[in-house]
Amino acid sequence: MKNSTILATFTASLLLLSAGFLLPTKASNIPLQIAQQPNCKSPQTTLDMNMCASQEFKAADTKLNQVYQQLRAKLSSKKKQRLTVAQRTWIEFRDKTCDYEAGKFEGGTLAASTYVYCRARVTQQRIKDLEDYLKQANL
Repeated sequence: MKNSTILATFTASLLLLSAGFLLPTKASNIPLQIAQQPNCKSPQTTLDMNMCASQEFKAADTKLNQVYQQLRAKLSSKKKQRLTVAQRTWIEFRDKTCDYEAGKFEGGTLAASTYVYCRARVTQQRIKDLEDYLKQANL
């Protein structure tokens, strides 16, 4: 399944499910509370898995962008160009790798969370790589 299809399905599911939490109950006119944050140490439902995966990826992506910008600030123009090319290639690698991993659940409910968890894991590894480059640039 392609990235865009998985992401669209994941996003649509979250929107539909979260919209249900915002509707008033039939028994009263008091709106339902928005669902509590899932227990990401042990998610129990597909929705929880998807929400946890999304949170984990968002945090990793934010950190990645911070470290990437710190590294770019330390580099010469030529090295910045090389880093940009490497980063674009890495993003393609990450997405294709995660397409492969999610493929074992293609058409199933675990495909979306598997894809997003993979993106978080691979991004966390890339953060370590960029942090190592940053340490070298600071020498």
